[in-house]
Amino acid sequence: MEKTYYAPASIGNFSVGFDTLGLALSPVNGELLGDRLAIATAAKHSTKSKLVVAGRYRHQLPTKSQDNLVLRCWTAFRRLVAKPLPELNFTLQKELPVGSGLGSSACSVVVTCYGLNHFFAEPLTTMELLNLMAEIEGGVSGSVHLDNVAPAFLGGMQLMTPSLDEPALKLPWFSHWSVVVSYPGTVINTAMARQVLPATIALPTTVRAAKNLASFVSGLYTENEALALNALEDTIAEPYRQPLIPKLASLREQAHRLGIHHLGISGAGPTLFALCTDDEQARQAQQLFENHYHTNADAMTHHCRVDLSGARLLVSEEAPNAIS
Repeated sequence: MEKTYYAPASIGNFSVGFDTLGLALSPVNGELLGDRLAIATAAKHSTKSKLVVAGRYRHQLPTKSQDNLVLRCWTAFRRLVAKPLPELNFTLQKELPVGSGLGSSACSVVVTCYGLNHFFAEPLTTMELLNLMAEIEGGVSGSVHLDNVAPAFLGGMQLMTPSLDEPALKLPWFSHWSVVVSYPGTVINTAMARQVLPATIALPTTVRAAKNLASFVSGLYTENEALALNALEDTIAEPYRQPLIPKLASLREQAHRLGIHHLGISGAGPTLFALCTDDEQARQAQQLFENHYHTNADAMTHHCRVDLSGARLLVSEEAPNAIS
């Protein structure tokens, strides 16, 4: 028996919500922008689970399979379930670049933990699964935060809350909004990107950030598009991370001249995202990124809408013909 699972890429922070907002992504052309994982029961007498890594960005992953997040998730899942489980064969189709700001590690964690739970008839509750994902992802990024895990798992635009019973809340979204995400082909390590942030932030800055986040969320709920758009300003992370992305200022200036409403850093970067309110803006943003932000063959740009489904079992028409 073999089943294939999928988890989407995501934008963490969404400029206005440091460690608080995350958006799951679905390319408008129908492609799958995220990680796929095939799980199958190993041969009866197998004594060790095996992992095969494929996909466009497989060259960015550790060469030793035991260092891969899939097997680390499998070990943690077995420990938490605490009952005998058979050995498995995994095939990971790695379609997200590592250190890109698109939730690459969260995507691998989510697709594995979700897939394992589904494969074994859901021994873990949703909250147990979410906590497991958060713990493993926190070990990669340097701190526990759900702004990539929650949207990759649950779909949509997710707001992180302090509630232990409901740590993430799905927000409304303007149906005509889309985002263009562009990865230049270079890498920024998430843990290192967090190290450039100051240990304390001035009170006026935090107050401004709180006002912006509150205004953005209120704009979504009240369908006040102007309020939501005008609130998109990163006062927490961008001032310190902008030196890591030297082209940000010039690209933002060009985007504004084109009438594009917002251009920000996706997660810790270097991926940038442009929030667009119509297809013409999206076309221009995609052209701008492809002409001025791509640096090597690993680069990619995608026009996306919100992925409302999150992690899921792939049905036959969604799954690629081959995972190799």
